[in-house]
Amino acid sequence: MKSREIYIGNLPLGGQHPVRIQSMTNKKTMNTEATAKQVLALAEAGCEMVRIAARNKTEAANLKNIKNFIARYNCHVPLVADIHFLPEAAEVAARIVEKVRINPGNFLDKSLFLKKKTTVYDENLYQQELENISLRLKPLLNICKEYGTVIRIGVNHGSLSERVTWRYGNTAEGMVASAKEYIEICRLQGFHNLVISMKSSDVKTMVYAYRLLVIQMIKLGYDYPLHLGVTETGAGIDARLKSAAGIGTLLLEGIGDTIRVSLTEDPLKEIPIAKLLVDNFGKTKKKQISRIPKINTYNKTFTYKINCLEHFSQTACVLLETQKKGFKEVSPDFYLDKSKKYLSDADTGIKIPVVFLRTEKYDVSIFNKQYRSVSALMFDFSDCKDLFRMKKQLKEMRKQYPGNPLLIYKNYPLNKCETDLSLIAATEFSFFLIDGMIDGICIDMDTENTNLKELMFGILQATGLRRIKAEFVACPTCGRTSYDVEEALKMISEKLSHLKHLKIGVMGCVVNGPGEMADADYGYVGTTTGKINLYRKQQLVSKNITESEAMEKLIELIKNDGNWVES
Repeated sequence: MKSREIYIGNLPLGGQHPVRIQSMTNKKTMNTEATAKQVLALAEAGCEMVRIAARNKTEAANLKNIKNFIARYNCHVPLVADIHFLPEAAEVAARIVEKVRINPGNFLDKSLFLKKKTTVYDENLYQQELENISLRLKPLLNICKEYGTVIRIGVNHGSLSERVTWRYGNTAEGMVASAKEYIEICRLQGFHNLVISMKSSDVKTMVYAYRLLVIQMIKLGYDYPLHLGVTETGAGIDARLKSAAGIGTLLLEGIGDTIRVSLTEDPLKEIPIAKLLVDNFGKTKKKQISRIPKINTYNKTFTYKINCLEHFSQTACVLLETQKKGFKEVSPDFYLDKSKKYLSDADTGIKIPVVFLRTEKYDVSIFNKQYRSVSALMFDFSDCKDLFRMKKQLKEMRKQYPGNPLLIYKNYPLNKCETDLSLIAATEFSFFLIDGMIDGICIDMDTENTNLKELMFGILQATGLRRIKAEFVACPTCGRTSYDVEEALKMISEKLSHLKHLKIGVMGCVVNGPGEMADADYGYVGTTTGKINLYRKQQLVSKNITESEAMEKLIELIKNDGNWVES
């Protein structure tokens, strides 16, 4: 989608400009020197704008000191104030920094995150709240007009307002509706210096929300730049695969003008991943809107049971026979024999015929009808230059042979490091997986060292299609964080990763607490310094317990609920 050109300070964004890379500091905002030095380091690493949390007017005012500090080093990277709850803080920050991020879900409503609300909505009350938002947003818009400040309308899936969820539920549609409400208020005030984001910790929800937003914007004639991100991804390879799956898929579709990879790690580690995604997939901004799938719910395609095997009821993991050694814990579902003519069930050895097709030599007549219901189709896209064309081919094959398992295969020659290739594979395979059209994946690399089984299962888990270990939703930390989230996440994941049936949130503060981990089974949330709240889903179970006892209390809670299994 071609967006309008805007300027964030001296940085042009949108139009035909490159996809911009950004990150966020995690030092205390009132610690001017520590925060400013982190900004300098991020800018040196290639970060093109830096976001800083401002919890109140005092922290917002201190952004001026941070800005002056980096200016002494001839650094003028645009700064972004991250605002939740307090419009007054946004109004202070808008006079200092180049961009202000506001969250429609909590811009005016702190109580949503502090207690369970019981408002009963009707259409009159709905409209009344919209009018109140419009009145309260107007002073900020006037300041931004005067100072040339950009506003990011930053919608988060986990913190939609109660009013929006009353009408739309906690859905991608609700996320888009929330953004549209604020966009329309801005437009009525003649303010167009906007960037929009639709973040979620669930990759499919994130992708569907952006697609739906783009389609709605096209219909309405809007062309505002988009900021992409998968939020609360956690740390390590799982977080990187999630980011690649969500951000990379949208970049492939021509969506996105700026990105942030969110890791519960040193922010400097986010920049190389963001660069990799932009360099490999951020060159498609001229793609036509007709190429963006109009899909916003996941529906797995139906396939036959072949030889009484049911693996394809979920998306399967397939390995080449040459990669049989060195597996841990979970085995793949199938092996592909060296001749690429059969799939062998990993448990029983039962074989399934495979029709192996190359996308560049695609011919539907190759697949003889005698194989219907007894064969699997495998598309090799190792030499494919146009993934959109391949998706069209897959749709044609699915239409003609709707019940046959459809798998995709690619060999990645080692012309880059293995980690980079893993993220490229995560993007390319997710491009097909997210739409429910694929029954199995097979990744090959020209190396004996890569554990391809872990990579494939990691991609399937990143896209929410399989679960081989516990899923951790963890905020990337910022100046609001009240304890060491990175260390806590390491400790919790080491002790609980074997609980593959659970999703656990590890959050640094009330902003990224109960709201952002809305679908987690358990939550570990920082409150004041050194204090933790424990949650069972959205229910507060233990309040303000010390960090030293929090891990033990969390395990005790899981055991008491009957959700513990031995590793």
